[in-house]
Amino acid sequence: MTEVWNVVTRAITGIRPDLGESGTVITRDAALFYATETGQPVLGLDSMEALELITVLEREFGVELAETGIRITDLRTAGDVADAMAGAL
Repeated sequence: MTEVWNVVTRAITGIRPDLGESGTVITRDAALFYATETGQPVLGLDSMEALELITVLEREFGVELAETGIRITDLRTAGDVADAMAGAL
């Protein structure tokens, strides 16, 4: 799972280099789009960045989420993405 997490965080900072440049720590509970809980860290991806993230990860891991039971709309946090990718392998 650590390898999957490393690939996910690398993909996020590849899409949003400003997160890496600002020293933002990407945690499993970091929301992809907006916070659902007070104090939750937010990555602030837009819909195109989220689509790019999934595309990059599908290519990296050689899987297609559409062929699994995973719905992209259920991926709300960085941890959700890592779990989905790990489960699809």
